[in-house]
This record gives sequence, structure tokens and C-alpha cells, in this order.
Amino acid sequence: KSSCGCSSNLAILARIFGGEEVSTYSWGWIVSLYLSNKYFCSGSLISSNLILTAAHCIIYELSKLSQITAIAGSNRLSNRDGQGQLRHVYEVFIHPDYDNKLKVNDIAIIRLSRPFDMSSSRLSIVCLPNIVTAESIAKLEYPIPGTNLVLIGWGRTENSQTNPSTTLQQVTVKAVASTSSDCMTSAHEMVNINVHFCAGVPGGGKDACQGDSGGPIMAFVNDRWQIVGITSNGYECALPGHSGIYTRVAYYIPFIETIKDQNQTLYSSVTASTSNGFNRWQMQVIKNIVFIILLLIVSNV
Repeated sequence: KSSCGCSSNLAILARIFGGEEVSTYSWGWIVSLYLSNKYFCSGSLISSNLILTAAHCIIYELSKLSQITAIAGSNRLSNRDGQGQLRHVYEVFIHPDYDNKLKVNDIAIIRLSRPFDMSSSRLSIVCLPNIVTAESIAKLEYPIPGTNLVLIGWGRTENSQTNPSTTLQQVTVKAVASTSSDCMTSAHEMVNINVHFCAGVPGGGKDACQGDSGGPIMAFVNDRWQIVGITSNGYECALPGHSGIYTRVAYYIPFIETIKDQNQTLYSSVTASTSNGFNRWQMQVIKNIVFIILLLIVSNV
């Protein structure tokens, strides 16, 4: 599929926390992430083998990449409907300036061991914002305050819950101005307008919650769904006077495009080597053998 931001089914905007169950396969780019088969975060497909997520989701799991899997094409956690596709993680790109304490630059990209099959009607890719300069982002405060946004995820739907929702949820909220008293961090400080934005509803009751981290918050722009934010952090869940805090995706387009360009170059080289009778792993083994031989030669000189 060459188009982004389109789903095979109509996405019904509804009222996650204070939300409701998603109609089947409305959001084809949502991905659930698992560590040793236990759900821990979500993300969004920005290409057939790249997932956009939050850095805080995966920063402490980098030594366990072989145990992390991703499932796309299923609204049910752990692929309970049997309709999803499972892939393993190959590598992770954490933003180089990520600050885990402040949750600043809370963005990461996961590259899969092999692409998802995008010919499935259940899968699609989300669009990225096309505003690329920091000046324009700060000036426009994109997404513009008051814009209707849709948040999706498998997070808790009630404060009393301890486990994530087994079925994908959606909720409609509004972008909140950075100058609003509702737009504050859990430390009661104003958010960094460049890297974060806030979203919620007056009076609370609708919000992201534990388990939604890494997932998308989206705007409907020019008849396509665009990921404008990544669920990052906030103060409790859906409390009055406290909006959710999201990584402002538009600010990170250069970072995202750099990874996408590297990925395309690598994908092309791997495809070429495979067509010549070698896969990526065979080529790596050959390189390792050559390297060892060279070391032996040098040591004997």
C-alpha cells in the first residue's frame, strides 16, 4: 500500500480511559509490543518494518531485544482473535537526547527483523506531519489548541484496574494550549512547548492511562489520519485539571526521516545480496570470517 493514514473500515469517533471499544480493524497501524509474551507498550507503523513508539517504553529493554515481539493487525492483545501478524525486533533507535527523568525527547523507532505483510486489509501505515522546522512548530503550536484528536491504546480503562484492556480502546480529546494551567507535568511544571503538547477534555474523565504508552494520538488532516503525538506521560489518569502529555511528533520529523532513509538503504542492500544468493546473516558470517583471518595474518607478521 502506498497510501498512509487510511483504514479499511470507517473509524467511528467515540468518547482508553473514558473511551470505548474500537470497531474491528479501524486503526491498521497500531502495534502491540511484548516482552517474553507479556504486553508492555504500543506503537505505530510508519513503514512496513518501522514502528514509532516512546523511548521510555524500551530504554530499559535494549539488552532483551531477542525477547521482544510486535503484533499488528489485531485489536486484541496477544492476538487473541488470531488475525494479527507477529514479528521480532531487530534493533531500536532511541533519540540521542532522550532524558528519562524529564521524559524529554521521548521517542524511539523500532526496526523489525522482517517487514509486515502490508497487502493485508487489516494493516496500514499512519501519516506523519509535514511541518518540519522548529520555528513553525513553536509558532503554530501544532497540533493547534482546540483540535479534535483521537487517542488509541490498550491501557487501563478505570483507575481500579491493574491490567491493560484486552481490547483496543479509543477516545476523542482536544489539543490543549501550552499556556493552560491544565498543561503541566507531574512535577507541576509547564511542559516544554517544542517537544511536548497536552491533550484532554475540560473536567477530566478522558485520557491515556497506564498501558497506553508509546501509542498514537492522531488528527484527521486532509482526509487522512496523521500521528501528531506519542503517548508519553502525565499526572495520574483523567483527573480534572491535568491533561495528558504527548511527544510532539512534528518536532522530530528530521530524526524520523533520517532513520527511514537509513532503513531504505539497508533494505535495498539486503534485497540485492539476497537476490545474489546470500542473505543478510550469511553475509555477516562471511565478514566475520574474513575479519578473523585478517587478524591472524597481522598477528603472524
